[in-house]
Amino acid sequence: YMEPMLKEFPNCLILRVRMPISDDLSHRSFVTKIVKYEKVVNIPNSMTILTEMLPLSLAMAKKGLTGVYNFTNPGVISHNEVLDLYIKYIDPTYTYKNFTLEEQAKVIKAPRSNNELDTTKLFRDMPEGIVINEIHKAYELCFQRMKENLTKEYGPLPDSLPAELRRV
Repeated sequence: YMEPMLKEFPNCLILRVRMPISDDLSHRSFVTKIVKYEKVVNIPNSMTILTEMLPLSLAMAKKGLTGVYNFTNPGVISHNEVLDLYIKYIDPTYTYKNFTLEEQAKVIKAPRSNNELDTTKLFRDMPEGIVINEIHKAYELCFQRMKENLTKEYGPLPDSLPAELRRV
């Protein structure tokens, strides 16, 4: 709703974040949400690893960039690939199943979109000195940091994972 309005102002920087992921398993993180599902669709999507992308947002603002940018790591990653990394780094006992888009549509409240956003403009205009990894490498690094941070905070994984990070 806001994007069409803000595009009319020449001094606005609009960043399209998609499925944001944080290293700390915040309740708003994409990973925290999907690990609570018993079934997921195995479709590739563009996603935003916040640890990598937030410094870029500041650099873009300092450079005075304006306009609309697809603000995702380059490439796509599937839900299965994300959950496999969760199993590898956080909880080797975690399991999941797949279901089709048709099966998913029967159980969700609102339709979901699955897409790959073009990051050509973002990388063309990106300030020098910023490194943004392809989504698979970015996720791998994110889960490594997540494991380290969760272990420091809660103890050995997966037994020490707090209740809010477990499937109910």
